[in-house]
Amino acid sequence: MTPRRRWALCVAILGFATGTPSTAAVADDAGLEPALLGPGTAASLPTAVSEGALDRAWFATAQTLTERVSRTRRAAVEMGVWNFDSAARVLLGSGSRGEEIEHAEAAVRLAPDLPAARMRLSRALWLHGESPVDALREALVALSGIPRHLEASLWFAATGLWVASLGLVVGGLLCIAVAGLFAAPHAAHDLGDAISGEMPAFARVAFLGTLVFALPLLGEGLLGLTLALLAIACIYGRPAQRCALAIAAVCVIVGAYPVARLAGSTLLAFGADPALGAAVSSTLGRAQPVDLARLAAVESQDPLAARALAVQARRGGRLGEADARYQALLAAAPNDSSLANNAANIRLALGHMESALTLYDRSLDRAESPLVLFNLAQAYGRAFQVDNLARTLERAQALDGPAVAELTRLQGATPEGFVVDLPVPDTLVWQRVMASEAGATIAAELRQPLAPGHLGRDAVGTSIVFAAVFVVASVFGGRLDPSRWCARCRRRMCPRCHPDSQGNDACETCTQLFYQPGTSDRTLRLERITVLRTRERRLESAATIASIALPAAAGVLARRPLLSLLGALFFSLGACALLWREGAVPDPLVAGAAAPFAFIGAAVICLLGYAIVVAAALAARRGL
Repeated sequence: MTPRRRWALCVAILGFATGTPSTAAVADDAGLEPALLGPGTAASLPTAVSEGALDRAWFATAQTLTERVSRTRRAAVEMGVWNFDSAARVLLGSGSRGEEIEHAEAAVRLAPDLPAARMRLSRALWLHGESPVDALREALVALSGIPRHLEASLWFAATGLWVASLGLVVGGLLCIAVAGLFAAPHAAHDLGDAISGEMPAFARVAFLGTLVFALPLLGEGLLGLTLALLAIACIYGRPAQRCALAIAAVCVIVGAYPVARLAGSTLLAFGADPALGAAVSSTLGRAQPVDLARLAAVESQDPLAARALAVQARRGGRLGEADARYQALLAAAPNDSSLANNAANIRLALGHMESALTLYDRSLDRAESPLVLFNLAQAYGRAFQVDNLARTLERAQALDGPAVAELTRLQGATPEGFVVDLPVPDTLVWQRVMASEAGATIAAELRQPLAPGHLGRDAVGTSIVFAAVFVVASVFGGRLDPSRWCARCRRRMCPRCHPDSQGNDACETCTQLFYQPGTSDRTLRLERITVLRTRERRLESAATIASIALPAAAGVLARRPLLSLLGALFFSLGACALLWREGAVPDPLVAGAAAPFAFIGAAVICLLGYAIVVAAALAARRGL
């Protein structure tokens, strides 16, 4: 098979080729004008996107694309823009077929943690490179870089939480429903006995159905049906079964309430908090006038907005204003190592060497960073402290040699003034997202089909209802002498209808055939055994089909309740990951082919786990 055909097969299976937006589409979304980036040409970036040094670095004449990218990368890193996504997207949307690898590599240099850029390079290497291993390595690097890219991490976390929420809810419901349905025939029979032993079978089933669907008919939806099935399963379940059902109920509550709320808060992170969106946008190098206006309006109450304005002052060359803002921020947050480093960079630029060194030391006292050590080494170099410079660079290289090597390479032959700002810590953004209550609306919409009535209004109330049903049903089940299946022929054994079967695992007929052979005619016994063997084979075939086709059924049939729960969860999580492989919301031009690659891969792992659970349950069933 040729490399191109192998790539086409991977596209069909893993969804690598999700369709990259055209250059014009990328430009419209990022505010960029599409342009070809051949040697000696300039890309048209808006002034709102690339401020000052970035403008000059990008627009200046260059003989090669490598020269332009290196110059722009230095300017971006110096300002704390470690992923210059806008320029990387333009590169990904431009160039001829023969320049695909070159442009993808350039985009990766400008935005090394942008998953879309890494995946485009992976695709280019697979199609035009010599080693498929390099292509696979880039795809894996794309996934590993997601936590370091704020927008990508938010988008992937939102989709992952959405998948987890639905998977937990559906998996827990499946486990409870299957256990309840398998116990329902006994419940119908015993309930009929409690009313009248003469009640026909269809009347018993109809009466049980009326009770099971009472709550759904009263407006409680799936939650009401789940509670009824949970009660039946707990009454007829053994202690291990009840433990699995309790865990399944916890999965439903956790998925429907806290996880759903977190998913909603992450999805609405910027829309529900305009100040947060403006702060993140401006610090990533895309400050718009409306963003600056929003930040200025809340800077006195919002430390993140004040920090973003300090970043803008630094990038705009207003060093006096930036210094004042950073000093005020440090007074409010003296333990913030990122603030101390950036304030030290300003002091160094203003010529205040001693205070700059003090701030670098303060930053390193809080968290040792190779980037801060690199900056400190530059300060020692300006102060002509050669020994301190050498020792500091050695410490930086010991922490992260590749990062220091890249900074040294970007520094080049013009080291004057080259120190790097640290970006706003992602933890500050995530704290705002996690504390937001904006996801309550989305969580309520997710729960609407499950709990449209009064029982599912809040997590505490739902937990109390589940706990009450579980405790009452378990206590009642402990006092009930229920009917059960014969271990050989799978016919019902009822202690009221067949008193002789009390305490036995087999019915009276099977006991005579297998355990008391002398009590019946040999010929008749052989005929009955033949009929019974045929019935056992049919039941076994039906059980095998049900175990494979119905999630959670394998564990119930094998009397392994934990396998039932695991099978339901694996199946539901895998199905949800496959269904939302493109994301819970449209990709904001950060994920690219990394989204289907990641979520289809997760689905494959979950479905493999499901297959292992089913196989283990089938093996356990054959050993019964």
